[in-house]
Amino acid sequence: MSNLITIILPFFALVVVGYGAVRFAIIKQDGIAGINRFVYMFALPALLFSKTAETDIERVLAENTFVIAYVFIGLSVFVFGWISARVLLRTGADNCAVAGLAGCYGNIGFLGIPVLVSVLGGAAAAPLSIMLLIDVAFFIPFTTALIEASRSDGARAHLWGAKFLSIFKNPLIISIALGLAFSATGLGLPAGLGGFTNLLGQAAGPAAMFALGAVLAGQPISKGFGEAALISVLKLGVHPVAVWLGMTAFGVSDEWRTVATLGAATPVAASVFVIAQEYDTLPTRFSTAVVGSTAIALITLPLMIGWLS
Repeated sequence: MSNLITIILPFFALVVVGYGAVRFAIIKQDGIAGINRFVYMFALPALLFSKTAETDIERVLAENTFVIAYVFIGLSVFVFGWISARVLLRTGADNCAVAGLAGCYGNIGFLGIPVLVSVLGGAAAAPLSIMLLIDVAFFIPFTTALIEASRSDGARAHLWGAKFLSIFKNPLIISIALGLAFSATGLGLPAGLGGFTNLLGQAAGPAAMFALGAVLAGQPISKGFGEAALISVLKLGVHPVAVWLGMTAFGVSDEWRTVATLGAATPVAASVFVIAQEYDTLPTRFSTAVVGSTAIALITLPLMIGWLS
């Protein structure tokens, strides 16, 4: 419990600092947009590139049952989140796509790995790393592609090519593709390139949480309470239960099933807010969801660790 609090508190501190920066007019709205643009165009792509480039692809392929199970479960939760947002919130397809992502994309990189490795031991790192790779290499591009496609509705035929190309010009997709290419070579990242991308990528989490707090200062939190409540239930309730049941059905070992379930019990990743802000898909609502689910996870994650470990 103390490890979890120690790791999560700095996240809340960054949110508070960002909130105060706007409340006291130290940073204006155009400044917030610039910070989020920096995260989306530079820091987050660098982070995704580093994570995918440093992943052992052979290990991922060797655990094909686990990979298939996690993708299948994630897609099921994504669809359930999409439908729930559509029915309960009566919102557009692009907003539903981000809601689906929020339901299945947890804060494994910044929170799950440090906490769970310290509690469960070093053996937990392998399944968590595979989950993180699937999240960044599949679910993020999948969501951004759906958003782009949903905004092509009614477009003339000759515009579809441009829309299709815009998906592959997305900096997140480009960074993941390059990272996977580096990983596939088996040569590893050159020291200079690895040092640069790791340094730049380290700014993604802090800058995103700062911008998240700044966005919260612009509107009352109560405005996004309904969406935040729905997403928190999806992420902290539906997702871990689905992972437990799905991993059991696919015959995954008890040890990896436990780690995967606890990884799924992590709160909504800050990257979801970055995507929501970039595409203007209810960023205030999703910022509230990230903060709210992180606060709730202070209670739910230790309970699940105690129950499963």
